[in-house]
Amino acid sequence: MSAPAPGEAAGASIPSVPPVGYRVPSLGWRILGGGLRLVPMVVLVIGLPVAIFTFLGSHGISPPVPLLTIEYFGVALSVLVTLRYILKPTVAYGPLAIATAGVTLVYLYLLLVAATYAIAVPNAMVTISITYARLILLLMIGPALALTAGVMTLAEDLAHPKERLPFDYPA
Repeated sequence: MSAPAPGEAAGASIPSVPPVGYRVPSLGWRILGGGLRLVPMVVLVIGLPVAIFTFLGSHGISPPVPLLTIEYFGVALSVLVTLRYILKPTVAYGPLAIATAGVTLVYLYLLLVAATYAIAVPNAMVTISITYARLILLLMIGPALALTAGVMTLAEDLAHPKERLPFDYPA
């Protein structure tokens, strides 16, 4: 039998691991956090693109998609991301993650369809074409992975309710 390690008493056993718990923030804190995410998201997803395309439109460059499309998808994404944050500890998180990723993929697909931009040079017979299809395809990787994660989260929540809460909200 070997001697006990320094700082360890003879005959002491390994302490048992305490049960893992979780501490979900109250609904009020989650609403506050969602609201704090909503404001910058509205600015970045709606305000900035609309301002840029309005500026370009005033200089004769038309946007690739109508401004109303940008606004509608921006509102939808902002609301879905906020709801997903607020309802994360519930079973509704998986379907909201799927819906958010789906709306994002549809929005990016609409941008992909109009991914070639042609700008005619005034007083010349020259047209400059810019395509950003590869960039849009690269941007679609994230929502596609998020869609898969949402499906897996939904399946896991249905099979084992509240099992992910200690990982999402450790005590």
